[in-house]
Amino acid sequence: YYSPVAHCAYYACYQLIKHIWLHKIGKSDEELEALCKEKKREGSHEVLINQIGSYIKNSTNKNKIDDFRVFNNNLVALKKLRVKADYKDVNFDSVDSSNAISLSDSVIPLLKKYQ
Repeated sequence: YYSPVAHCAYYACYQLIKHIWLHKIGKSDEELEALCKEKKREGSHEVLINQIGSYIKNSTNKNKIDDFRVFNNNLVALKKLRVKADYKDVNFDSVDSSNAISLSDSVIPLLKKYQ
């Protein structure tokens, strides 16, 4: 009953990341696809997450370094929980579920500052 929480928490963050890519940075899905083909060892999520991480680091926001650390560390942890929930044959309990919500609760407001 708890595993869908990680999936939803992760994709709530991912949708904001995609929104920033498309609307704030002004890039297209085609440009993302081309970038993914260029970086053959990374999946589309990793490529987009790295691009938004760079966008945060290179912004004019005075807290950009702290924001990048929170974004990077918490999104990586959240993605691991999502992979565990979606693909692993292991117990995903209420603690994991609470962690996923907590991680997304820290990433979403941060992303909203950059959208």
